Amino acid sequence: MSSLRSAVTYLVAAFALLALASAHGAYPLTVNHAQGGLTLNEVPKRVAVFDLATLDTLDALGVSAAGVPQMAGPEYLKDAYAGREAANVGTLFEPDYAALEALRPDLIIIAGRSSGAYAKLAQLAPTLDLSIAPDAFVAGVRQNLRLLGDIFDRQARAARLDAELQQALAATHEKNQGLATLTLFTVNDALMVHAPGERFGMLAEVLGTTSVAPPVDPASLPQGRPAPGSPEAMQLRERHKARLAAALQAEPDWLVILDRGAATGGEGKAAQTLAAHPAVAASTAWTQGRVFYLDPATWYIATGGYQGLMKTLEDFAAVP
Repeated sequence: MSSLRSAVTYLVAAFALLALASAHGAYPLTVNHAQGGLTLNEVPKRVAVFDLATLDTLDALGVSAAGVPQMAGPEYLKDAYAGREAANVGTLFEPDYAALEALRPDLIIIAGRSSGAYAKLAQLAPTLDLSIAPDAFVAGVRQNLRLLGDIFDRQARAARLDAELQQALAATHEKNQGLATLTLFTVNDALMVHAPGERFGMLAEVLGTTSVAPPVDPASLPQGRPAPGSPEAMQLRERHKARLAAALQAEPDWLVILDRGAATGGEGKAAQTLAAHPAVAASTAWTQGRVFYLDPATWYIATGGYQGLMKTLEDFAAVP
């Protein structure tokens, strides 16, 4: 990450936290979010959450949701809600509007996959979109933590958790100073590079490493996928191959891997896919065992949750 990009990221985080600090205090509380703003008159009592990262962070703050989506996410979240009374309000993509009307939530929280339902959900109850931009990931996690602390009157706990996160990040970054990483997303037998600015390119920011794949402007990324077998799909495949070859030629110190197949309970085959790729198998990182496998469900389904992020930092700190 360049010094300019580091400065910009720092300023984004500083201004976000400054804005939250100004909002800290008594209700009514005015909140700005990814799709607008709203004013809350009191601490919400019945909250429906359609984003597992938010559910993770709320759990870290000691707040339980009254309505949750079908639990297809990390085991730690499934375990946390196994003994709690919470209404099933649909899936991460499709809200169950009848269940929501029966629950009568006084706040709905969405992000990412559920953000497209904002307009309809906002007609039922005040709705927040806490989506996090991949090119300002850590700032987004911290902003959501502090914002949720303000909303649910958990400011002191949020401040303590934020301090612990900053400490963990600083320790990880110090350990990884000067190291380069390559983040790879595996889907069956395919490998895709994720650079800073792309969906999972924030791992370099999280780990404090330099990405061997150059940053990408999120605004330049194509929307949707070309039809299978189309000329556009073939061109895209060739671009993926070229990016992977160039990134591996730069000899990253670590390969950081997210296995899509294992993310939703399917068979994980990332190790086999990597081993079968000649350039990966010949890389120094692979031959020396410097391959870090992310928890698939945490990063694919609950991307940006406080506990998931802290566990990743803890796991990476433990590798030799």
